Amino acid sequence: MIRESTTKPQLGNLRMQFWRETIDKTFKGIPPQQPIAQVLYNSLEICQLSPLFFKRIIDERDAQLYDPPYINNKDLESYGENTASCLLYLHLQSLGVEDIQADHAASHIGKSIGIVTILRGFPYLVSKRRMLLPSVITSKYNISQEEIFRQGPVKGLEDAIFEIATLAHDHLLTARTFLQSTPNQALPALLSAVPCDLYLKRLEKYNFNVFDPKLAIRNWKLPFYLWYNYNKGTF
Repeated sequence: MIRESTTKPQLGNLRMQFWRETIDKTFKGIPPQQPIAQVLYNSLEICQLSPLFFKRIIDERDAQLYDPPYINNKDLESYGENTASCLLYLHLQSLGVEDIQADHAASHIGKSIGIVTILRGFPYLVSKRRMLLPSVITSKYNISQEEIFRQGPVKGLEDAIFEIATLAHDHLLTARTFLQSTPNQALPALLSAVPCDLYLKRLEKYNFNVFDPKLAIRNWKLPFYLWYNYNKGTF
């Protein structure tokens, strides 16, 4: 991640601009002699991908270089929409799926993934003195940012995590309401909901303590769950 490997936001901005220019040149048919650009250019010969989604991802990553504060849940959802959802839209396009119901499902799954990504990375982010919980939530549960930075788990944090995890789960439930009207070809992309759902269930099992070390253990059953859901046509 550029945010984690860059000491100064300005250096990150330069790298993001490099990727913007790379996307522009690749879609114009003159890709730079760079591995990712070459692979993307070859992909454009067999499927139609929109440069808009690539640029939205880059713009969101660029904004994250400055650690913008999250005020409310809408900010969390916006982060997921501009990152994970855009990746899912591209995945759908690579599968040749042009369907509004599939797009709606991908939007909600992406928002859920974005929120779960923040929850999964919470211990690491705190170790770098970064707080991505919405200020409305931390204020509601009287959570001190400095106390979390100093000691990790604090009073009220589990309640705050529960509320945010519920938001992620609600997006998964909403995504599933589009399942019956979504073409089967879209399922490989929508299966991204499976690991997201599994994490939320494990988080609930450990009482919404994001610092529980067991949450960092990889779920070795994930391939089976993906296979199971694919064969059932669910996510």
